[in-house]
Amino acid sequence: MFWLTYRQHRSQLLSTAGALIVVGILLLINGNAAADSANPVDHFESLYTYLSWLQVAPVAIGVFWGAPLLAAEYERGTTKLAWTQSISRFRWLGVKLGFLALLVTLAGLAFGLMTQRWLEVFPTDRGDTNFTSHFDNPVLFAMTGVAPGAWWLFGFAMGTAAGAILRKTLPAIAVTIAVTVGVMIGVSNVRDFYAEPRRVVLGAAGPTGHDPGGRVVDMVMDAAGQVTALKILPQDFYWRFQWTEAAILAGVSLLLAATATFAIRRRS
Repeated sequence: MFWLTYRQHRSQLLSTAGALIVVGILLLINGNAAADSANPVDHFESLYTYLSWLQVAPVAIGVFWGAPLLAAEYERGTTKLAWTQSISRFRWLGVKLGFLALLVTLAGLAFGLMTQRWLEVFPTDRGDTNFTSHFDNPVLFAMTGVAPGAWWLFGFAMGTAAGAILRKTLPAIAVTIAVTVGVMIGVSNVRDFYAEPRRVVLGAAGPTGHDPGGRVVDMVMDAAGQVTALKILPQDFYWRFQWTEAAILAGVSLLLAATATFAIRRRS
C-alpha cells in the first residue's frame, strides 16, 4: 500500500520536494549575502516580497494534495476496484491519509525551519527592522516554527474531507480554497487571544519592561485621555503561541480526517 500510494502521488511529492529545495537555496544565498552586508535589511526586503506569497502554501497543499486524494478516485471509478480487494476501505484510506499526512507535515516543518534559520541573520532590535520579528509579523509567524507543519496538515485534511464529501475534484478544490483562506484569516484575527497580555506601565522614562519584539494589543488611558499603560504580548510568548496554534490545527485536522472516513463509510 505504501508503494502504491507513492506511485499514485509521486508527482505531488516530487514537485513539493523540488519547491522546498529551490526555496532553501534562495534562502541560503540571500542569508549569506545579508550576513556579509552592512545593510542586511535590503536583502530581507528583496526576498520577503516574494517569500510572503508562500503563506498560501496550505491552500496549495489542499488543492494539489488533499482535494484529488478521494475525489479523483471517485471520478475515475477506481474506488470500486480498490474497495473490493482484500484490503478494507478503512485500511486503504488509513494508509493513504497517514502516509501523505506525515509527509505533508514534515515538509511544512522543513519549510518553517528553513525560514526561521534565514530570519536569524537579520536583527530584530532595531527600529527599522522590527518587521523581521517572528512574533510581531503575522506572516512570518505562520511561516516559522512548528506552525507551517500544522497549517500544511490542515490544508491537506481540508482538501481530503471536501473530496470525500463532494466526490468531484473541482467543487472540492473550490471549497478547499474558500474554507482554508477563511480559516487563515480568522486565526490571524484571534491569535492574540491565545494568552493574557502583560501590562506595561508608562513612566517618565518610557515603558517599563517593554519588549521591542513584542506586540501591543491594547492601551490603557486615564480620565484625561492620556495613555498610562500598554497591554503587550512579549516576544517570549512566541513558542507558546506556536504550540497552541499547532495543537488547535492538529485537532481540527483529526476531525476532518474522521469526517472523510465517515463519508466513505456511507458510500457503499
